[in-house]
Amino acid sequence: MKQAIWIIGKLVFCHSQELGWVVVDEATSPCVFLINRTRELVDYRKSKLDAALGLRTSGHLANERRISMGNNGTGLGGLPSMMSRINWVGLILASFLFSTQVLAGQQSPTENWLGVLNAGAVKLRIQLNLTPGKDGKYTGEMVSPDQSPIGIAMDNVTRTDKKLDFEIKRLRTTYQGKMNDDQSVVTGVFTQGQKFDLVFKRVAEIKPDKHLQTWKGILKAAGKDFDFQFRLFKDGEGESFVKLDSFSEGLMGITCEFKQVGREVTIEIPITKAKFAGTLSEDGQTIDGNWLQSGGKYPLQLTLIPLEQTRSPDLNRPQTPKPPFQYDVTDFSVAAKSIDDSFSPDVVLSGTMTSPHGSGPFATVILITGSGPQDRDETIFEHKPFLVLADFLTRRGFAVIRYDDRGIGKSKGDFADSTTADFAEDVQAVVGWAKKQPKVDPQKIVLAGHSEGGLIAPLVASRSSDIAGIILLAGPGVPGNQIVLNQTRKIAAAAGVPANILQMQDNMLHTMLAEMDSGRPITDDFKKTLNAAFDGLSEEERAKLGMEDIADKTIAAFESTWMRYFLQLDPRPALKKTSCPILSVIGEKDLQVDPDLNFPEIEAAVKAGKNSDFVQKELPGLNHLFQKAKTGSPGEYIQIEETMDPTLLNEVAGWLEKRFK
Repeated sequence: MKQAIWIIGKLVFCHSQELGWVVVDEATSPCVFLINRTRELVDYRKSKLDAALGLRTSGHLANERRISMGNNGTGLGGLPSMMSRINWVGLILASFLFSTQVLAGQQSPTENWLGVLNAGAVKLRIQLNLTPGKDGKYTGEMVSPDQSPIGIAMDNVTRTDKKLDFEIKRLRTTYQGKMNDDQSVVTGVFTQGQKFDLVFKRVAEIKPDKHLQTWKGILKAAGKDFDFQFRLFKDGEGESFVKLDSFSEGLMGITCEFKQVGREVTIEIPITKAKFAGTLSEDGQTIDGNWLQSGGKYPLQLTLIPLEQTRSPDLNRPQTPKPPFQYDVTDFSVAAKSIDDSFSPDVVLSGTMTSPHGSGPFATVILITGSGPQDRDETIFEHKPFLVLADFLTRRGFAVIRYDDRGIGKSKGDFADSTTADFAEDVQAVVGWAKKQPKVDPQKIVLAGHSEGGLIAPLVASRSSDIAGIILLAGPGVPGNQIVLNQTRKIAAAAGVPANILQMQDNMLHTMLAEMDSGRPITDDFKKTLNAAFDGLSEEERAKLGMEDIADKTIAAFESTWMRYFLQLDPRPALKKTSCPILSVIGEKDLQVDPDLNFPEIEAAVKAGKNSDFVQKELPGLNHLFQKAKTGSPGEYIQIEETMDPTLLNEVAGWLEKRFK
């Protein structure tokens, strides 16, 4: 079966005929947000997300920012892979991945509440930990244990004997609930773009899940071997469930429903609409059965193994640096307004500077993340590209500064309503801080931006004499609307989407972009026009493709503050005005920032500005994350163990050494 992929702004919608549309990326838009957890469908923030085709993962324009799950290879039922069939439209906490933060220093909660959020194919346990203050006001955190053990701080908690209300601004989430008479149950509505009924019950304590058994098996289907591990748990309420690890696909911790009647065992995977049904042997050591998915039936035997032989679901990331480090590591925090009085008073940026031993001063590289909420390491699927790059450059004699995006990690500020211009302001604040550090040579400050970061770097350099050079790591050379159109088609075509569907997709996106340019308010008539892009499909085909609400999804993605700004932003004027040395690199197999589209425009802009110190290179075989890739599909990001190819690392270090050492 083929898959369709729609990359709408910072959201990526992937489609399979069995599952319908699935959201694969970007929790920053007001329309989709809880998307997938970091370890539950891949260890996402541990990462960011892609579901089958793609999208970005750590700084990757428009649809890129945290993505990935899936691949272009054939999987069960002819689909690209089990991953590529994960349905997350609706919500599963994805921004949760990118914007989680631990509540430090908070006293033990005096109230624990548990609820189950039913988002169609996916059910998520939601835990609330509430703590009353001396003034009677409550603070709290929300945890989705099926996605991550890390809590998200609540804003504006109202807890009385009549109601429980709260919001989480960074997720654009609200909950309004009515308390029962004995204050043991809250019945209300959880809103995050969509509305979901959600009931919380008060419990004395949150009991941990207990790992009971581990089963393993190899599924042979479609010419491939799928290496499965099923971990059986019992939660604190006594309910059994299973976590599926697919090692051959890099998908870990997929929540499954478990049932056993006598010796008959059933494991259902709602996200992929797959099921395993088998019979437990008399000695309890094996389960012989079949894997059922997409109309196919595949024999599968599971074997019980000792708990101590359970394989870790952690992804292998051999390049991630481990302490002790052979250089100095310093954490910092800077209030933007302390650098420039015109900057936002709410923004406080926290990060890390690594520097060689000694007093310096050293040439310094400031790393700028790509689009979407990202931490200082630009973490995605347990890859930490910026940590790898910082470690490499510091060991080569440079100081490196990296920081959490505003409102993410330890940084403060409003991420959801910010634009590329706001993020450029944050870079200026970090530059201002860096200039005051004794180990930083203020005459040798270089900006290195990935994806959207490669858009921000020239914006800052073109209006500041403090910047000695810029490095564009998959930086764009055309306006955002062209990026969206190009990457949508490239990724979908790579996935094998038929030409007629590609054309319909193009027509819809062009229609949406034209309406955005007009400035007119979105009307019901326009929604009909948008849906008309698929009039060439029969009702049956439209149903299979899940087109019923595609207009609403598209509009929601395009109407975000960030997207509106990004679509019209043209990087060429800033590139033309940038007079410092420029290095521009893009991977040959980058499907998100296409070198064929962007390189000519970058070069033309730089030459028009008469900048003679300009180097531009296409790196063979590398994808948008600068990993050695087979196809460049975002679905490969999680499966590739390499975080950043030495070709890129050496290219950047060599360019810096030639000019700044």
